[in-house]
Amino acid sequence: MQTTLLLLVFFVVAILLGIMLRKLLKNTAIPYSVALLTLGMLIGGSLSFETQLPVVNELKASFVLASQLDANLIMFIFLPALVFESAFSLEVHLFKRMFSQIAVLAIPGMVICTLITALLCLTVLPWNWSIGAALMFGAIVSATDPVAVVSLLKEMCSRARLQTLIEGESLLNDGTAIVLFTLFLSLATQIQPEFEASEVIIEFVRVVSIGVVIGTVVAVISLMFIGSLFNDSLIEIALTLVLPYLVFYVSEHIFHASGVVSVVTLALIYAGPGRTRFSPEVMEHLHHFWHTLSFLFNTLIFILVGLVVSTRLGLADLANWEYLAVIFLGILVIRGGVILGLMPILARIGIGLTKEKSVVLIWGGLRGAVSLALALIVATNESLDIQLRDQVLFLTAGIVVLTIVVNGSSMRFVMAKLGLDKLPKAKQQTFAKVQHKISNEMVSMRSKLQSDEYLKSVNWSLVDQNIVSVGEGYEEEKIDTQVEYLRKLLESERQFYWNQFAKGLLSKDATHILVDAIEKALDGTPQVWPRTSIVRHWKIPKWSIRCRTFPVIGAYARAANYKQHMIIFESARGLFEASEYIKDLAPSLSLAPEQLKLALEQVEQVNHFAKTTLADFREQSPHLVERVESYLALRILLNTERKMIQTLTHDGMISETDAEKLIETVELKMHQSKKQSQLI
Repeated sequence: MQTTLLLLVFFVVAILLGIMLRKLLKNTAIPYSVALLTLGMLIGGSLSFETQLPVVNELKASFVLASQLDANLIMFIFLPALVFESAFSLEVHLFKRMFSQIAVLAIPGMVICTLITALLCLTVLPWNWSIGAALMFGAIVSATDPVAVVSLLKEMCSRARLQTLIEGESLLNDGTAIVLFTLFLSLATQIQPEFEASEVIIEFVRVVSIGVVIGTVVAVISLMFIGSLFNDSLIEIALTLVLPYLVFYVSEHIFHASGVVSVVTLALIYAGPGRTRFSPEVMEHLHHFWHTLSFLFNTLIFILVGLVVSTRLGLADLANWEYLAVIFLGILVIRGGVILGLMPILARIGIGLTKEKSVVLIWGGLRGAVSLALALIVATNESLDIQLRDQVLFLTAGIVVLTIVVNGSSMRFVMAKLGLDKLPKAKQQTFAKVQHKISNEMVSMRSKLQSDEYLKSVNWSLVDQNIVSVGEGYEEEKIDTQVEYLRKLLESERQFYWNQFAKGLLSKDATHILVDAIEKALDGTPQVWPRTSIVRHWKIPKWSIRCRTFPVIGAYARAANYKQHMIIFESARGLFEASEYIKDLAPSLSLAPEQLKLALEQVEQVNHFAKTTLADFREQSPHLVERVESYLALRILLNTERKMIQTLTHDGMISETDAEKLIETVELKMHQSKKQSQLI
């Protein structure tokens, strides 16, 4: 068979195996990534067996070919998409708050781990490595791999802060590792190596800075184009697929900068300030697309890692396995020592770090496809000694397998022992209140079903056994839940704004202002009131008032003045509606009368502030109020029309083809009304 067809066979079979494996692992404690790696190793180990069946031989050939893929090809195919998906799904607000901690772990922490690992290799291993070779190996095995870490955390971690910290570190220190690896590889290939710390630092800053600039420039230009589109899911999703590969290629191949840093920068801008540039109707499809692609690529990469390890890792003598065990234990101790050594800093910056979370941070330092790909680059570099190449590949592959199998499979147990497998008590209390509310609704629905004449033969004892929430009581513990309660209210308010934006009832500028105010209120001790950042955003630029009558720039000044008035009215209206929504929501989440009273007092202040602003605005700018409210009324009606078309299509009243034409007409009106509302 041709090479392309063999690769296609591998892709199809690997995905099918992943699907079946995921099905088998449902409701088990075995991590999907660990099972995939093990499966890949088993398949790789069975490739040496001979058979006369043509179909089996073709399958073997496809897996053998896949195991021989070039390391650079693996990085350029899988890494951009997986890094983008991981960074794009991060909560940007949390990432910004924790950036100082992530940066400390990903840069100085990574560099210290590299240096100590190199020292360990020079001390323990009897292979007479050069300093350059030891530093190169230290860079390969010191970085936690985003693919392995993210895959593990998404399966078992419901703590957003801990997940963001570990995931953010793995994303950034991966970029650091590739930069250090490139520098130390050139050092290792020199006959008389020259090492200048200042040159390494300058090169590191250059590589990272250019990576950030490339990611930012591409993000800004692409968002300007995406902002001109309206609900074109094909183009918007296709751009998010192509651009991570573009910035990775441009950074790595043309500018010799950090492709990972470029992709992370692009993804964070898309997920943060760029979120309102995407059509609201597309965002759900966009996240579904990347979630599916992440599953496919994770499945392929872990099976590939297993194949590569089992086919390229020959059985060395016993001493080499002993050295592998020593290096594996050594890197665990080194990572633990570095994190504990940085604890005085990590505990005082960002959002702090507890001892329990630091243990998870240490144990969650998995190595994966990136480390193996770097080792494969070493293995194919003919400038290096053949024995050194084999030794680096052997140790790296062994460490990848051990961290994924040992650390990955035991992570759930470690988190359970530390009490991190459950929500914090205050959050659990709020969550229990929500469950209790659901339980009450289930009981109410159950009683209605019992009176249904067409359900008289139901075995209710059997039904109740499968509906855990029915009849469950709600017991309130005496713990302080005020902070968690206010946080939940603020998060609900933030989601309200995104829902309004998705419906077209809130502009992107107003959404930015209101969401930004919520995120500032969530920093530290959450506060529903005051909202000082909103007042700052509502100020009319002085230059736009002074320059309105100027002959040349007068038109721009009037346009800026008009736009700012529109933003003030829209955000004030959104704030008022959100406060009304939160007033209705607050009692259902409250755990104590005093708690509810305090929250409602603050919400009432927000409501009064928004109402006063709207009243003043109506008096001063009635013509703007008329224009904005007319646009909102039209948008609500058009949304209603589109929803009605979708409902009738679902009920079979009209065909999907006819429905698409009708929806296109409605969305064209939406787009035109949006453009008209922005004109003076």
